[in-house]
Amino acid sequence: MGDYSTSRIDDLPQLWDGFGKLVRKGLGIEAFGANIMDLPADYTTRSHDESGSGQEELYIALRGAGWVLIGPEDDGEQALTLDPETMVRVGPGERRRLRSAANGCRVLIVGGTPGQAYAPEEWSS
Repeated sequence: MGDYSTSRIDDLPQLWDGFGKLVRKGLGIEAFGANIMDLPADYTTRSHDESGSGQEELYIALRGAGWVLIGPEDDGEQALTLDPETMVRVGPGERRRLRSAANGCRVLIVGGTPGQAYAPEEWSS
């Protein structure tokens, strides 16, 4: 038998009433973190950084569009376009939020710590 796995996105384990989908857990991925967020229309996530984990993140819009907002909320965030044609990478120390456009946005988030073996956060297991 081969070493592979498959899942429909909506069949993945879910968090936060279906807002988050656990790709890593659902597919048995051990080398990197991966989750999907379904952002409703005109929604903004809370601001955070990954300085504690050292993890860099890649954001890919699977459908819809929005922005990755970089920097402190009260001091001129930079809005980076996020759509199916534009990906965004954010380093661990950068504050970031995701904001969806009027039609919402389904975002694949892939993360890992450069030069280290991946260690999943407890909430994602």
